[in-house]
Amino acid sequence: MAEDFLYFNGIDGESGTYDLPPMTGGEFSSFILGTKPPENLRDLRLRRHLDSRNLAIIEGVDPLNLAEAGWGVIFPDDADPAIQEALEELIKLRREQAGVHFKLYSGSQGYHANESKTDFLSRHGAGPGPADPDKVPYYLLMVGSPQQFSYQFQIQLDVQYAVGRIYFDTLEEYANYARSVVDAEKGKVKLPLQAVFFGVANEDDRATQMSAEYLISPLQSKFQSSLKDWEVGLYLGEQTQKAQLSHLLGGDQTPAMLVTASHGISFPKDNNRQISHQGALLCQDWPGPDTWIGRGAIPQDFYFAADDLSNDAKLLGLIAFFFACYGAGTPLLDEFSMRAFKQKTAIAPYPFLAQLPIKLLGHPHGGALAVIGHVERAWGYSFMWPKAGAQTAVFESCLQRLFKGHPVGSAFEYFNQRYAELSTVLNDELEKIAVLGIQDNSYELAGLWTANNDARNYVILGDPAVRLPVTIADDEA
Repeated sequence: MAEDFLYFNGIDGESGTYDLPPMTGGEFSSFILGTKPPENLRDLRLRRHLDSRNLAIIEGVDPLNLAEAGWGVIFPDDADPAIQEALEELIKLRREQAGVHFKLYSGSQGYHANESKTDFLSRHGAGPGPADPDKVPYYLLMVGSPQQFSYQFQIQLDVQYAVGRIYFDTLEEYANYARSVVDAEKGKVKLPLQAVFFGVANEDDRATQMSAEYLISPLQSKFQSSLKDWEVGLYLGEQTQKAQLSHLLGGDQTPAMLVTASHGISFPKDNNRQISHQGALLCQDWPGPDTWIGRGAIPQDFYFAADDLSNDAKLLGLIAFFFACYGAGTPLLDEFSMRAFKQKTAIAPYPFLAQLPIKLLGHPHGGALAVIGHVERAWGYSFMWPKAGAQTAVFESCLQRLFKGHPVGSAFEYFNQRYAELSTVLNDELEKIAVLGIQDNSYELAGLWTANNDARNYVILGDPAVRLPVTIADDEA
């Protein structure tokens, strides 16, 4: 009997074909054998064995209270002082909220080029283990590009702390973002209790059909029944065309919480659309891989990119979660090529952030507060598990915390916990195969690798201490 195929998210916008073609579990597992243990394996093992109720912060500290949990901002040591000035409104607010647990890391105290996470923390008196705000604050905002702070540094720091990142092209955008957060924190915006789940399912495309059926639909059903005061919308099929997404991203139907699942568009590194459009959200307008064979490049009419945002978009207060390849950013090197072919293949001229979330955050008329997205490929197999079926508990737990009023960094801890667990289990499995030559199931190994890769590469763009600024019953009483 023929093996089932594994399907992966991501469409090459230049060729109109899959960024990574479907393959069997045997083919996939043969590629990833020989994967080296992660550099931060010690921290991941420690994180896995921490009390999961406490997640990353020491016992007795309330993650909802910045005066206890702390807040810090990290600049590269050579950052332009004008950027700090542009963010002063936000920095002042967080200094007042965090008090003695506020930290400003700049100049000689800032991040040094190519510094490891361990070296940075050691310089500031912190070692492995749960975050101790007396040493380094729990909530940390990195201000800089992926060329200044590597994605690896951000991801490894996020194992212990609640980490977010912002980077804009202009000082005006930094000031816009700071003003948006302050306005939300001071109650100048109160959004209705509205959440939307948006699941593209292109014709003859198993990857998006799976994410719509096994991720978006179950999540919407879960919260429609559990959030009695919320309006929880579901958009599937023809409802997920680009025109509809424009209503949800700054238009007249913008919710407080937006969760999307779709292909993310990718482009070769020499394509002039890569920097501006990589990670843009491919909508239902695309007729699917079979129909598109031989038609070449995918037109922008089929996907939503940063330059599709209107100048008068109403985004203030939004928190978005994009399940899409390159939805948050693109690294310099292709992770899969390094694992599969042991080759360092550059997929971009330099590592960069996706423009759609950046423009959402820095919008001049009030921007989104945070975007959770993926660096590199998003692996649809991560919410399915061999023999067990759909697995959405991590997504549910993260969103549940957001709906309860947790800061986005605290809610995001479930992905970090999953990364720690999967990394240690995967490493143990690879060691068993290397030493004993035993491989129980190629699909299970493929599942472990894709789920680990997926959990590791989610990041927060925006201040990790922001919350949904919604109107709740207490406000209306």
